[in-house]
Amino acid sequence: MLKKASDVCTLFAGPTLQGINSQLLFGDDLVLRPPIKRGDIERLVADSAPSTITIVDGVFHAHPAVGHAEILEALRAGWRIWGLSSMGAIRACEMDNLGMTGFGEVYRQFASDPDMSDDEVTLIHQAEEPFLPLSEPLIHIRHFLKQWTAEHIITVGDAQPILHHLENMWYGHRTLNCLREALLAKNIEPEQIDSALSDFSAYRIKSLDLIDFLTLRPWTKTVKQNVAIRDTV
Repeated sequence: MLKKASDVCTLFAGPTLQGINSQLLFGDDLVLRPPIKRGDIERLVADSAPSTITIVDGVFHAHPAVGHAEILEALRAGWRIWGLSSMGAIRACEMDNLGMTGFGEVYRQFASDPDMSDDEVTLIHQAEEPFLPLSEPLIHIRHFLKQWTAEHIITVGDAQPILHHLENMWYGHRTLNCLREALLAKNIEPEQIDSALSDFSAYRIKSLDLIDFLTLRPWTKTVKQNVAIRDTV
């Protein structure tokens, strides 16, 4: 027998949760699940009355990635589905004309740039909870370099070869240490680099989008729309 419908949001997330205040995850309106994989939505829909699903993180190596067909079937069955930050932002961009709802800056970037690669948000992380990240998504590094360029700490001529070097690297090898070494090669003071990298959370827009989402709790609102919260610096 299907459970009674409610305003509960089932949130599929893992590494993007790192550094987020745990208080944002409390409440009867939120159920936290590991990064999504193929079949998770199908099983949830079969067991529950329509409510809300939010996709943040998802796997694609160890298991097949969450499929468009199962998302579409859930939407047709009356479920509300949000996507943001990582795989969720990608699926929302691909399916926003079919009823999925995108949220945040990462979604906005994918929606505004048809050539943006999935590689921008990809990382490796521990396979088990708490799914600690072991590499840094390129989109975070790109955001950092844009900020430093805007603040005239580095020039565009400095930033471009660093970004090109990291773009051509396997995503699992992209780390803050790699970024540090590239910046040192530009004769930037080590102390300035280390100070910035010690508070790199300011540039992790995937997590910042999730913080905004958990703070606003838009799944509790009656009107839904594609939302971009933060402009890129």
